[in-house]
Amino acid sequence: MKNTLKCSLYLLARIILVCMLSFMAIPLSSVAPNILNPILAVLYTGMLIYFFVLTMWHEGGKDANRVEIGAMKPMPYKGFLAAFIVTVPLMILSYSMYAVGADVKNTAVDVLRIIKLIFSFSTSYAITMFTSTSESDILQGAETQSADALVAVIVFCVIYFVASLSAGVGYIFGYRKIEVVSKIKATFLSLFKK
Repeated sequence: MKNTLKCSLYLLARIILVCMLSFMAIPLSSVAPNILNPILAVLYTGMLIYFFVLTMWHEGGKDANRVEIGAMKPMPYKGFLAAFIVTVPLMILSYSMYAVGADVKNTAVDVLRIIKLIFSFSTSYAITMFTSTSESDILQGAETQSADALVAVIVFCVIYFVASLSAGVGYIFGYRKIEVVSKIKATFLSLFKK
C-alpha cells in the first residue's frame, strides 16, 4: 500500500505540473481564444493522460522486477488504484463545490473553492470548448456561478476518469513490458530515413 500511495503522489505531482502549465498559457489563449483554446484543450488533456500513462508504465516495469525477485506480490490493479486515489477526491471536490453553490460564504468552503480552482486549470481549456465559460472566467472563479457549471464538472470528471483508466492500462503495459511509444517512434523516424 505504501508503494501505491507513492505512485499516487507521483500522479498528483503530474496534475500540479499540468495545472501550472495551463495557468501560464492564459496570456497565449487570450490572443485568439477561438483558435487557441481548442488546441490548448487537446494539448493539455493529452499531456495529462500521457503523464498518467508514462508514470504508471514506468512503475509497472519496476514492479515487474520487484515481483521477479520476490520483493512484492503481483498487483495488476495498482495503476487503477493509484490513479483513483488521486482523482476521485478531486472529482468529489469538483462536484461538491457545484452542489454547494456560490451562495455559501464560509472560510472552509472558500478554501475548498481555491483548491478546486487550482485543480480545474488542468481541464480549463476543455471546459471552454463545451461551455460558454471563458478562460478568464475560470481564473476569476466565475465558473461555479455560470449556468454551465454542471457541464464543467462533467467535463472535469470525464477527463480525470479517462486519465485514471489510462494510468491503469499504462501500468499493465509496463508490468508486461509492452512498449508502444518506442515502436511508434521507430515507425515515425523511418519515414524520414528514406
